[in-house]
Amino acid sequence: MESLLQNAWEMAREGVVVFAEDRVIYLNPVAAELLGVEREKVQGRPLLLALRDHKLEALCRMGGETTLETRNRTLWAKAVPGILLLWDRTEEKNRVEALEESSRLLAHEFRTPVAGMLSLLEALQGGLKGPDAQEALQMLYQETQRLRRLVEDLPLTRRPSQERTFALEELQSRLERFLAPQLAQKSAWIQWQTPHTIRANPDAVYQALLNLLDNALKYGTGSEIVVISGQEAEGVWLEVRNQGTPLEEFELLFQAGQRGVHAANVRGTGLGLALVRRLAAGWGGTAYGRALENGNAFGLTFPQCPDARVILQADQSRG
Repeated sequence: MESLLQNAWEMAREGVVVFAEDRVIYLNPVAAELLGVEREKVQGRPLLLALRDHKLEALCRMGGETTLETRNRTLWAKAVPGILLLWDRTEEKNRVEALEESSRLLAHEFRTPVAGMLSLLEALQGGLKGPDAQEALQMLYQETQRLRRLVEDLPLTRRPSQERTFALEELQSRLERFLAPQLAQKSAWIQWQTPHTIRANPDAVYQALLNLLDNALKYGTGSEIVVISGQEAEGVWLEVRNQGTPLEEFELLFQAGQRGVHAANVRGTGLGLALVRRLAAGWGGTAYGRALENGNAFGLTFPQCPDARVILQADQSRG
């Protein structure tokens, strides 16, 4: 029976440490791996030498169970007299955190189009008629279709499946119509210099640009926002430039929950740029920010595609 029990411990998926009088009697391979020790060097030695963690040692003395961070792992530990059980929950914790982050990003991604759709519905309820009403209905239909595709394309960690080659100019009128209330409120306008063709998921690029333009309207100080694209050997870049105080730090802004130093009086969640970077990674590109002489630029890159072209001949530069 003793031999069968030891074989069971040897093959167990959880770590098992057997101890007496604060000395290690036995530990199985999983426990040795989780604790980062060699069995032959700690058996018969003081318990703390194997555990190398005062919280685990205290748990062995007092009994009970807990979850703790140690050796870059998340461990669930349970102690009863003479026995310590260990279970690695690192992967489980990482999955939960990834799911929570995806949920936050999804909520942010849906919030912007839903807010725009509500504005269009309010305009229709307010008596919008004729061609303007038909245009509003068409925009509502387009946004509803886009939301449907977003739901079908979950999770966001999956590479977009609806890539195609298209001209960046295709997105111009749709974005301007959707942002019309915000542009009017700020007395702002968008100058477009986007003659390039890219290959990506148009809905993903639309959402990324929508977030960048929304940021420019929120945090920029000037009336003009410039959307400009250019071509390099690696592919196409696309930037949204706004006037304002040049920022010193950009990378932190692409982390979920981080907001800039000028965001204190502006409503937001700090998720927009994190979502932009995730969307850009989906089509194999990147998202970045950089300071200008009198403002800031937030940009996207797109890998080179064989049939990429410039629709209008123009000499573009990132100057």
